[in-house]
Amino acid sequence: MIKRIPISLLTILLTVQAIFGAIPADEQLSSQDRVFMATQIYSDINIYFADFKDDPGLNLDNEYKLYLKAILVSDSRKDFDLATMAFIAKLGNGHTWFGDWWLRKDRGQQLGFYAHPIDNEWVITESSIESVKPGDVIARIDNEEITEFYQKNKQYLFASDERWRMRALFESPFLFPQTFQMSMKDGKQVQITRTLPFAFHGDEYKENSVSKIGDSLYIRIPSFSNSVFESSAINEIKSMGKVKALILDLRGNHGGQTIGNLVQALMDKSYRPWSESTSVSIGLFRSWGMLNQQSTMTVFGGTQSPRKPIYTGPLYILVDDGCYSACEDTVQPFKDNHRAIIVGERTAGSSGTQYIRDFGNGMAMGLVTRRKSFPNGAQFEGIGIAPDIEVHRTQSDIASGRDPVLAKVLEMVSKPE
Repeated sequence: MIKRIPISLLTILLTVQAIFGAIPADEQLSSQDRVFMATQIYSDINIYFADFKDDPGLNLDNEYKLYLKAILVSDSRKDFDLATMAFIAKLGNGHTWFGDWWLRKDRGQQLGFYAHPIDNEWVITESSIESVKPGDVIARIDNEEITEFYQKNKQYLFASDERWRMRALFESPFLFPQTFQMSMKDGKQVQITRTLPFAFHGDEYKENSVSKIGDSLYIRIPSFSNSVFESSAINEIKSMGKVKALILDLRGNHGGQTIGNLVQALMDKSYRPWSESTSVSIGLFRSWGMLNQQSTMTVFGGTQSPRKPIYTGPLYILVDDGCYSACEDTVQPFKDNHRAIIVGERTAGSSGTQYIRDFGNGMAMGLVTRRKSFPNGAQFEGIGIAPDIEVHRTQSDIASGRDPVLAKVLEMVSKPE
């Protein structure tokens, strides 16, 4: 049976399943179950998926035949999961995915650190392991070069472009051995044993980080996974008093719930929302040849007016390629009408509403049902939002704890008017 579940509710349901161990321990799937789920997946893609690329390189029918061949050679649940992930990943959309709580629970224990490429090196950016430091550069996973390890596993990662696919590697711990040796560029070797239960990147954050820096208020919003992040930010802005500037740091914010109140609290001029397109399927029109399998309908968002903002002073928004989904939905209006100065790196480039199929056994799939473009119709998916002022963090910045992005903003704020 098809279930349409809001993404936030789905997250709660799957989390409850993980906590209470409701996922069966059996690692085998019957051929009937495998084929039935595969046919549901194929059918849903043809009906709901809204981001078929203009590039004719993807032949969905041929890829489906290869997928069927892969899932019929083994009754292993893990093999089915990986084959399905590889099939879905070929669609090339960061908001289109397949997940299995059994795989996350059984094979997805945390790595204890995160890393992604910076200036062509895989750099540790966060770590809870004493011997693994931010700024360390990864050379090998066991005896495999890190670039080779990535190339081997990239087929399972859901992304709209290569930047996000690279970030997703270290957010997919089930692709790593349970215990492995990680070698660093400087010769240091660390043995990693994954023991802590699976967690999505960002789950560790429970609140915003707020501080007064000179005459400016700085608010780091690490996630929009819960409405408390938005509401607490608005409360801080309401009570901040007179400031020279407001700085919102959205770097690394992977999104979550759609944010509207925060935008309205800061928006003092009209702005244009996304343009959106969705797949169109009308059986009669298709039979007449009026629609093909990938026909779409595009809607331009028009103009929206401000609604009594609570702050109208100078606004700076810090972004990077970890700003994703609802984070980008938040940034886009301020970029479009220049209400804020956007500083940092280009955002991830993926957002959209999903159709969710819950298979009822711990597995679920999400398919993006509408493709977002910039208000003028320019491509956003796989491109991202470019900052007004581009500033990059380097490996040495991370190792030393320097933040050139924030430093640049503070320099701009301090300039005499």
